[in-house]
Amino acid sequence: MSIIFKIADTVKVFLSSGRGFGSLLEKGASVASTRILHNCRHYIPTLGAIIDAGANQGQFAMAAAHFYPRARIHSFEPLPHVFALLQRNTRRLSNISTYNMALGNCNGTLEFHSNAYSHASSALNVSALQKNMLPKTATTRQIEVPVQRLDDLLHRLTFIPPVLLKMDVQGFEKEVLKGAIKSLWQIDYLLFETSFVQMYDGEPLFDEMHHFVKELGFEFIAPVGFLQSEKLQILQMDLLYKRKTHENCS
Repeated sequence: MSIIFKIADTVKVFLSSGRGFGSLLEKGASVASTRILHNCRHYIPTLGAIIDAGANQGQFAMAAAHFYPRARIHSFEPLPHVFALLQRNTRRLSNISTYNMALGNCNGTLEFHSNAYSHASSALNVSALQKNMLPKTATTRQIEVPVQRLDDLLHRLTFIPPVLLKMDVQGFEKEVLKGAIKSLWQIDYLLFETSFVQMYDGEPLFDEMHHFVKELGFEFIAPVGFLQSEKLQILQMDLLYKRKTHENCS
């Protein structure tokens, strides 16, 4: 019965989002990304640009192109074989630009853990806890990938406000933000995944990330997605923040 409920929920998500059942058959289609962006649209009616850090195969970018068709989307994916899928899946969408690199707090190369389950690939080691809960994430190999600070890429990107910075970089979100300090005045919204338990060795958990982005001048809007264990424990949550206006500052 659980499989039937999952199928029904999947169909419901796509139909309620306006993407239609046929979208399920598209390469790179994602229920999670569709749900997250469907929820985001309640708080963000329009976007001019999206920075998609941790694009994977284009799941988020493709859904974003549906919900925000006027937005210019800049998708960053460091793994070469996954980047090839990103390019293939988004090649018909002219508003998506793709970059084969990671975003971080330095320029050059980065030691990266390429995971057999590509969604779990990260600059950080998968924790023993995650390997135990999600055995498919246990196999990794180390490679070097190019990395750039967002602050040093501004001349290559088109920023038309409002701008959303989305980060799904498996515990590396704080480093991405450290490399974007000069860029943040141009960014109106942050959307990122944060953990409540140690999914990656050394990753900052919810409390640390929440206080960090508040110090950067952003205020919490709402959770827009989450990941639960089989025991219904909430492991990670997708959080939406908005840059404070001068009127909101005390």
